[in-house]
Amino acid sequence: RASPLDPTKGFAPGPHQGDNPPGPLKVKPRISTQETMSDLRCDVLIVGAGPAGLATALRLARAFRTRREERTIMVLEKAARIGGHQLSGALLDPRDLYAVIDAHEHPLAPLGPRVARESLRLFTPHHALPLPNGWHHADCHLVSLGLLCRWLGSLAEATGVEIYPGFVAARLLWEGNRLLGVTTGDQGRDAQGRPKPGFQPGVVIRAPVTILAEGCRGHLTGEVVKRLGLDRKATPQTCGLGFKELWETPVDPASRPGEVLHALGWPLPAEQHGGGFLYRFAADRLAVGWIGALDYRDAGFDPFLTFQRWKGHPWIRRHLAGGRPLAFGARTLVEGGWQCLPELTFDGGALVGDGAGFLNAARLQGIGNGLRSGLAAAEGVLEAFERKDFSASGLRGYPERVARSDWFAELKTVRNLRPGFRFGLAAGLAHGAWEWFSQGRAPWTWRWSLSDRARLRELSTPLPCSAARLDPAPWVLDRPGALALSGLTQREDQPVHLRLGSLERALTEGGRRFANPETRYCPAGVYEVKQPPEVEMPVMRIHGAWCLHCKCCDIKDPLDNIRWTPPEGGGGPDYGEM
Repeated sequence: RASPLDPTKGFAPGPHQGDNPPGPLKVKPRISTQETMSDLRCDVLIVGAGPAGLATALRLARAFRTRREERTIMVLEKAARIGGHQLSGALLDPRDLYAVIDAHEHPLAPLGPRVARESLRLFTPHHALPLPNGWHHADCHLVSLGLLCRWLGSLAEATGVEIYPGFVAARLLWEGNRLLGVTTGDQGRDAQGRPKPGFQPGVVIRAPVTILAEGCRGHLTGEVVKRLGLDRKATPQTCGLGFKELWETPVDPASRPGEVLHALGWPLPAEQHGGGFLYRFAADRLAVGWIGALDYRDAGFDPFLTFQRWKGHPWIRRHLAGGRPLAFGARTLVEGGWQCLPELTFDGGALVGDGAGFLNAARLQGIGNGLRSGLAAAEGVLEAFERKDFSASGLRGYPERVARSDWFAELKTVRNLRPGFRFGLAAGLAHGAWEWFSQGRAPWTWRWSLSDRARLRELSTPLPCSAARLDPAPWVLDRPGALALSGLTQREDQPVHLRLGSLERALTEGGRRFANPETRYCPAGVYEVKQPPEVEMPVMRIHGAWCLHCKCCDIKDPLDNIRWTPPEGGGGPDYGEM
């Protein structure tokens, strides 16, 4: 089949930063200007090359091949390469992966060491107290989500799936309330939005069914949910902000690959929920990370500094002693659970993976649930092709399969665990023990009443003028140092993709009531507010080229005044083997 892309025009990524270069990029050429005169068409369009989107594509492609049906499956991925924006701890039950791939491919899967030793600790400033561990990940492997997605992508492409890294699905195409496809983003505009030499306009891609697999806080997913009211029966979604660093350390004879530590408590106050992890991938390689819930109420809270402080706990810094950081990343993740799930299908499309909210925060299962939801969606799409009906009713096989699945039943079983921590750490642990004992059979369901942004309290006293900081230590990174390890590449001279509804409101109301919390919750320091001398109004600068695409600002801004929109395709972080 002839490709709709012009091979004479290519996209060249900018220079890679950091100590973990990504290697050669497999980047699709740009769509030619001539092609924009007419729409492109495919049979199935998938937005997002994460585990859910790739599982959907791979299952569909193999089913179409078995049936000898000529169908075109297109996958759009905004990162410069498959897996470039994928970040997770990450733990994976291989049975979830084996459900997607063929038996002869099992030995080739990029799985890391199997979990060999696991512990759950309650951190105090100087101690790590053991807690009963109900997670039991003995069957799981440590994995690099980026490597896993690149491997799945190679399988999908070998089966005929067309994957286009570096292309953003910028806008949705509607006919009434039926989704018809997407328009890709323009490439080659300057900071004022004017076309530059070599400008490439976006292309319209139409498909009878579009699968949205964008992950947490997808901008298209949000538009669909809001326009169609898919969340009218759900409670507000709640999210967390996660950090991860990859470290090279001296070989520790007391440690072994597959060692897993999860920790709650310090340095968070009792009313905030969050915790960290340490995963040892090899004798000289480990990952440390920390996740903080975004329903916190303290406007002065800084998640990035909290993570750096957490690494200074005696239990963690002894593992990092003598080592050096290789890579850094940050992203948001859904935590709401079963009670926050929207309707999964609509006329012309479906939601899968973290974009739908399938992450099981209680059992740390996100990748596996994403893979399983992709398989269920693929089966629903296959049935829709048989019926030649791509309405929400024609795609009903997808939500029906989800409702009958074991992983969805487990998501319902643990529905009350995460809400239990709204009342503090001690109450959350006590309630968690009850939930584990009763296997989630409580006759009630605790629901979220407020969004994360609505829970932020106004500051009663002004914050100190000097910015919060940590004393220098071998394990501490500052924000510029962390960005240098994120593989960040983005063209400066392009329109700012972080859009303020009102700059004046952000500086006056946001500054007066909350002391501009975006300057603290953003892990990359994208937002900068200064008060020049002899000027009445402060000045805000948005460093869009520093954005890690975590979308925290779109979730937590208390004024609901910031909208994250995608920049040009191919920009942002490149997490390599994170």
